[in-house]
Amino acid sequence: MYRVFLAEDESLIRKGIKNLIAWNEYGFAFVGEAQDGELAWPLIQKQKPDIVITDIRMPFMDGLSLSRLIKKNMPETTIIILSGYDDFTYAKEAIGIGVDQYLLKPLSRDQLIKVLLEVKKKKDQVREKQRYMEQFQKEVQEYLSSSHRAFFEALISGKHSVPELIERAEKLKINLTAESYNIVLLLVEENFDDISYEMQNADYQDELFQKFPKNNQIEMFSMGVDVIAFLIKADSGKITSVTQSCINRIAEIFESLNNVMKWTAKEGNPVSRLSAVAQCYQEARQKIFHLEQFALEDADNGIQENSGKEFNFNKLDASKMDQRIVEKFLSNGLENEIDGFVNDYFNSMGESAMESTIFRQYVLMHVQFTTKAFVEKINVIKEIVHSDLQMDLSLMEAISSLDGAKTYVSKLLEEAIQIRDQVSRCRYSSMMDKAIGYMKVHFSDHDIDLRTVAEVANISATYFSGVFSQQMGKTFVEYLTELRMQHARELLRCTDKSSGEIAYEVGYKDSHYFSFLFKKVNGCSPRDYRAGGKHDKI
Repeated sequence: MYRVFLAEDESLIRKGIKNLIAWNEYGFAFVGEAQDGELAWPLIQKQKPDIVITDIRMPFMDGLSLSRLIKKNMPETTIIILSGYDDFTYAKEAIGIGVDQYLLKPLSRDQLIKVLLEVKKKKDQVREKQRYMEQFQKEVQEYLSSSHRAFFEALISGKHSVPELIERAEKLKINLTAESYNIVLLLVEENFDDISYEMQNADYQDELFQKFPKNNQIEMFSMGVDVIAFLIKADSGKITSVTQSCINRIAEIFESLNNVMKWTAKEGNPVSRLSAVAQCYQEARQKIFHLEQFALEDADNGIQENSGKEFNFNKLDASKMDQRIVEKFLSNGLENEIDGFVNDYFNSMGESAMESTIFRQYVLMHVQFTTKAFVEKINVIKEIVHSDLQMDLSLMEAISSLDGAKTYVSKLLEEAIQIRDQVSRCRYSSMMDKAIGYMKVHFSDHDIDLRTVAEVANISATYFSGVFSQQMGKTFVEYLTELRMQHARELLRCTDKSSGEIAYEVGYKDSHYFSFLFKKVNGCSPRDYRAGGKHDKI
């Protein structure tokens, strides 16, 4: 529905235009009228019409002066000039202002309707193009987000060369030039008892990305629903202060959200080499799970290396055996992080302490009870015992050596995390089934997007985006693109349709964008693929 405003000093003409056209039937809404430009202007500012019909000669403010104001302040508004003067000078001036139509009086109802429908058609085309461009930008942004995450994962893996990292960063327009680097990790802890709590965990990311200051010193990377990583870049003398300002800003934003989400933000230790950023990340992860090195006291030989002697528990700091350390890892840790966590956890107790058989038994029982409580909390099974874990070692065998103890705990945590992930999949299975089923049927719809599918799944778009990425291992746009490309490959090999026709059939109005994506996904152009070039990567 396009909003129309009329400025006309002749009362009969004004009433005729207003009353003789069935505006709604033609897709318009008549939103106001005025007898001259001076009275019209404040009403136009308030109503913000899409189309203004104005007489060229009016008292107080004429139509050309009104048109200048409109085009200066609301350039997208279409202006139709009505004139009783067949004067080229007026027409030329109107064209210079940007008036869309210059019509001579007397004007019949049908003539005006014809002009209005022409204007409507043009506006429909502009709106459609704008809507498509918005969707295009969303898809591009999704790809950039996915590429940013992949880059950060490569950076913290420690498996890529510095030249390769720099090249990937340049493609993403990330400046890595700095004297010092650091990592800040933000973790929002999961509450398995409250699904709305999880939705808040997804929504907070929008707030952070909107409110966090944009600068060259801090890069943000979304790592899923519950983790955001910050890459800090600064001069060596400022790296500490920039890191702390990042943490302070996180705290300010969460305070402004005024909710009860539990969050933790921890930093690594600054490094001067890009290749050492992976070390920063691991240090931040250790701090997230409270695994900083804090060896137990060994004063007065309180902890004995001889496993046959009594272990002095009076020398044990209770905070170092806090069950929340294990709980936090069970809630948020990943399977590929288990070995690192177990090594850090045991090391944090102190080497001499872990040489005590009695203390190893105490640690293993502590982890076992905490893991059992965690599994019971997420309401999957009521008991978790050695036989359930299919362990190679019994508890007594495990405590006989440090390696055996580590293996025992690793398998215990692995089983619990697998159960946790199974619970998560069960939680989301109905939602994901709806979403995937809808996408497989409607992938070729030109207007399908994340919000559309989230509505089908009856969940917020932000939360759906995070869950989709975690459950599918890829972003929404990546999965949608795979569906479209799979069908495009079939059409290329099995039909003689042109690339443009195939692009439209699989959901892309822009054939150039389709070709760009096709080559990105499949490694060759649609033409080369049809000619028997490279096979798909999917």
